[in-house]
Amino acid sequence: MAMRQRGEPFFFWFSAALIVIVVAGFSTAALGRPGGVLATPIHLHVHGAIVLSWYLLLACQSRLIAAAAIEQHKRLGYLSVFLAAAIIIIGYLVVRSVLVRPDGVIAGRPAVYGAMFPVTDIVNFSIAYSLGLLSRARPRAHKRLMLIAAILMIDAAMARLVFGVGLPAPFILLAELALFAALLGYNLVTLRRPHWATLLGIVLYASAMVAKVNVESLHWWPGLLQTVFML
Repeated sequence: MAMRQRGEPFFFWFSAALIVIVVAGFSTAALGRPGGVLATPIHLHVHGAIVLSWYLLLACQSRLIAAAAIEQHKRLGYLSVFLAAAIIIIGYLVVRSVLVRPDGVIAGRPAVYGAMFPVTDIVNFSIAYSLGLLSRARPRAHKRLMLIAAILMIDAAMARLVFGVGLPAPFILLAELALFAALLGYNLVTLRRPHWATLLGIVLYASAMVAKVNVESLHWWPGLLQTVFML
């Protein structure tokens, strides 16, 4: 009971760790471009700013709960919805901007196949975040779903960070699984059981990984992309 009254600091520090990954990952990618940060297209700067703002707000919301500032937490929730919608919209536009280029590449693959990476991330983020909103009256589920939404969206930043420090691709998977393991372990320690929201996050993540690995064999995928992105 005492831990719940303190707002469970775990969620703030976990959010803070995700912010470090986002900042380090995208900073490494931007600095590694020929010409540095200034060579990064403006729409990618906007995308990064919106995503980072959402992660910062996630950490802020955790601190407000820890301080029992419930009303401020609720008011800032409207900003969270706005930023989440902006993430989905600009994510769609960024993916489309690459798909329309004949030489477009995403995640090291031709864009038509590499698009599975950001598309599944956007879809999973949307699912977890929407369920988090619907679970506002259930604090345990609400905060876990919001954290899971953040983990499910971390793939692009994690990949840039891992490659930026010279590690091979499997470390992306290992690092992301470690995030889920930390949340699952926290559930087992505090609740003595896995929480359904965490298990859902693991299922969504595993489903996305299967799709990413097997995208070349999905013959319906290029046609779906053409329809969804109006190519």
